[in-house]
Amino acid sequence: MSLRTASTTQSRQSLLDLQRTQSRLTENAQRISSGNRLTSPGDDPSASAMILDFGTSIGANTQFLRQAGAATNYLTSTESALNTAVNDVTRLMELMPAASGSNANSTAAVAPEVDAIRSSLLSLGNTQVQGKYIFAGTKTQTVPFVDAGLPTNTISYAGNSGSISVGISAQANVVTNLNGDTVFFGAGGQGSSTDLFKTVTDLSTGLSTNNQALVQSAGANLSGILDNLNKMLATVGGRQAGLNDMQTTLSGLNVTLQGLQDNLQATDYPGTMTQFSNDQTIQSATLSAMSKVSKANLFDYLG
Repeated sequence: MSLRTASTTQSRQSLLDLQRTQSRLTENAQRISSGNRLTSPGDDPSASAMILDFGTSIGANTQFLRQAGAATNYLTSTESALNTAVNDVTRLMELMPAASGSNANSTAAVAPEVDAIRSSLLSLGNTQVQGKYIFAGTKTQTVPFVDAGLPTNTISYAGNSGSISVGISAQANVVTNLNGDTVFFGAGGQGSSTDLFKTVTDLSTGLSTNNQALVQSAGANLSGILDNLNKMLATVGGRQAGLNDMQTTLSGLNVTLQGLQDNLQATDYPGTMTQFSNDQTIQSATLSAMSKVSKANLFDYLG
């Protein structure tokens, strides 16, 4: 008579096989439920490192996009203020025929509108965005233009000529401000023929005192002042165009990087489901075999 009993080694091997199968089932169940192929960096060290690198690049680009958005906001506000200033100066030029007339009643009628435009221009020079004065250079908490009032009505500049730049990539910065003295005083500086505030003040004074020489002198300066404002607008427009291009580039790059990251990270559902189903079958077969072996005893083999 020969005695047949289950091999201890075979039972141990079956148990190890079952544990490995159950481990794969657990991992694949996590992949299916989470949509992530990698449940730990050890699953694929190379892919994990690449995913981390892609994530770092996406994060940096996203921060640059935020900064570009903030820069765009300031430049858009600057453009709006400049456009209004251009409209105001254009209106002053339209008023010059009446302002230069010999009829005192006609010139007196123009004076209130000129004064209103002067107030408008002073407000534009002191434009604020998010609590910061955009024409004050780097002194963004200082009111840039101050009206001394009577008797001179001189408007002076309290800002500086500093530039504010924002990083929009690892290699590029964009200047987000225009200095108020450059915009409103022009190339000649305060008190010159390019000084917008002096010109409109002289025009107002000339109208109120019926000083036609002063009115004519002020009117002659308006064309050059308008050219300077349009030049400032072109500068802002160029910066905005550069910002838009950079934002488009960074957004597109992030889409590409995100796609590459997703391809490395995402679960291969067809392959994973197939493996999961196969492992379920293997687990059932192993458990069935182990169950039969565990029921065997000495009496099963007695003849």
